Amino acid sequence: MSQFKYLFTPIKIGPHWIKNRILSTGHMTTFVKDNLPTDQFIAYHEERAKGGAGLIVIEANAVHWTAAFTSHTIMAYTDEMLPYYKKLAEAVHPHGTKMFVQLFHPGREVFPSGGAIAVAPSSIPNDRFRVMPKELEVEEIQEIINGYVETAERVKKGGLDGVEIVASHGYLISQFWSSRLNLRTDQYGGSFENRLRFLKEIIEGIRQKVGSEIAVGMRVSVDDYETNGSTFEEVKEILVYIEKEIGGLDYFNLTGGSSATLMSSIFIAPPSPVPPAHFSAYSGKMRELLSTPVFVNSRINDPVMGEKVLESGQADMVGMTRSLICDPHMPNKAMREEMEKIRYCIGCNQGCIGHMHNDLPITCIQNPVTGRELQFAHMSKAKNIKTVIVIGGGPSGMKAAVIAAERGHKVTLFEKEEELGGQVKLARKIPGREEFGELVANLKRELAYHRVVVKTNTNVTKELILSHQPDEVIVATGATPYIPNVSGIHLPSVITAWDVLMKKEPVGKKVIVADWKGDMPGIGVALYLAEQGHEVELISACYQVGYGLQQYVRDVMLSKLHLLEVKMTPQYNLHRVEAANITFENIYTGQMLVRNQVDTLVLATGNQQVVDIYYQLKGSVPSLHRIGDCMLPRTVEEAILEGFEVAANL
Repeated sequence: MSQFKYLFTPIKIGPHWIKNRILSTGHMTTFVKDNLPTDQFIAYHEERAKGGAGLIVIEANAVHWTAAFTSHTIMAYTDEMLPYYKKLAEAVHPHGTKMFVQLFHPGREVFPSGGAIAVAPSSIPNDRFRVMPKELEVEEIQEIINGYVETAERVKKGGLDGVEIVASHGYLISQFWSSRLNLRTDQYGGSFENRLRFLKEIIEGIRQKVGSEIAVGMRVSVDDYETNGSTFEEVKEILVYIEKEIGGLDYFNLTGGSSATLMSSIFIAPPSPVPPAHFSAYSGKMRELLSTPVFVNSRINDPVMGEKVLESGQADMVGMTRSLICDPHMPNKAMREEMEKIRYCIGCNQGCIGHMHNDLPITCIQNPVTGRELQFAHMSKAKNIKTVIVIGGGPSGMKAAVIAAERGHKVTLFEKEEELGGQVKLARKIPGREEFGELVANLKRELAYHRVVVKTNTNVTKELILSHQPDEVIVATGATPYIPNVSGIHLPSVITAWDVLMKKEPVGKKVIVADWKGDMPGIGVALYLAEQGHEVELISACYQVGYGLQQYVRDVMLSKLHLLEVKMTPQYNLHRVEAANITFENIYTGQMLVRNQVDTLVLATGNQQVVDIYYQLKGSVPSLHRIGDCMLPRTVEEAILEGFEVAANL
């Protein structure tokens, strides 16, 4: 008997039956050129339809020229978009998947790259992007309302199945209904009813154009978590009013947070350690008040978790977006009860929302096929079966071994340690990053499934490798901590972040963490030590502490450091070590900063390649490859991608 009683039960939303309760919510992909979707955009969504998603809601479609959220926003307010809707329908409908389109206007929440003139009900700035918006004039409001209506009609003509009005995350519609952001005195401001007039006219206009032939829903934050936004109690009142007094909606899609501040914006795509399914309690309370179907999303990264949310009555559908980014075939695998084949999202935010924030196409650090479907979705078997040796059992080596074996090669993986995982074994010891370790668990399952021969506790020598008569050797031996050439660096009070996390060296009471790259080792070890009661100062050579981290991850970590009263000093490089005194040099002026009576200096100063076996084998094997940190120390994303690409081309 299936463990999924609810997840794969069809549901009727508006005029459409959705084949299961799994939803891919709207998310920016950056697969956009000249503000229109690319072939890769279509291939990306087709892969998720092929993988079994019941409903896909595609990302923000701007309804007006002022709605350019980023430089890669789909501008859907003209008929240029119509052929792309038709192509999307042709791509997803054969797989039994329905597709809705987000109707979007950010109001004042415009990324610097967007280039739009930020507009809002009133000229009240936001703290995240430091934008002072232009107050909308009445005729401009009417233009934008017409934009929503005409775009919805375009979606219907294009053969797609529904539209989702975006009122979440502090965007334009929620700016209108907030009494703290809408200070207007005309028909669109003042009273509760007037502040909801903008939304009312959008819904009524859409229904007049499309009738009941397509679904119409709304995405809304259950709480904005920022001073000027809406609270949960206010949102409850708003949704009840919409259902009873306005009508016209087929579902509410619940999320949380706001784009308006750095801290509230983390809930747009919350990273680990934000708990999984953390909005489901809110959606459950909303569902008790409403007769309209309720969807909920945010870190529901496991089909079993999705089933529990549905079973508990907290929602009618579950958004599993990042799960589908990580493994687009998760629904079909779960339906077949092949749980061991699912690649689980670890909430790192690095390849998905992290790429979007950098104006890069999204991907997944665990699954390089994501975002490269046109190139790799159909992985061919190797024509010539080879003997492949992989040296190093970190993420890069593990991924290379998996892909080589998947393509039919005979693969043996050697690892010198007892346990696979490389630096991920250290990363998972950082408070709040425990889930990151699931990356290794996912890869271990894939190694086992593809029958890779894994030999741990093995000291690899040239003679050992040659005895296997390999056709291909992939060296993925990683890196070790880099020790900068600084006076006094070899004093016993100086240790590395790796030493701390591996508990190899004692740590004194007063600690300085010298950070070079602004990434997780520096912040992570500072948090690790502060939680253990050490007096910690984090001194970074970057212009900002956490410079190298994805914004939402950085902001969660910085908040934790502030709560533990960790002192953070950016813009200083390690200069000299003298017993208990440490000197730093300002990266701009050369001014010296001295810290006295320091018990322990912890180095988070980057890593250096381990390459001995590579050079020993060079010229002695038919084909030699070098990947991951032993090529160039970077993040796990680049390491896995290199392992994947090398193996995909063997």
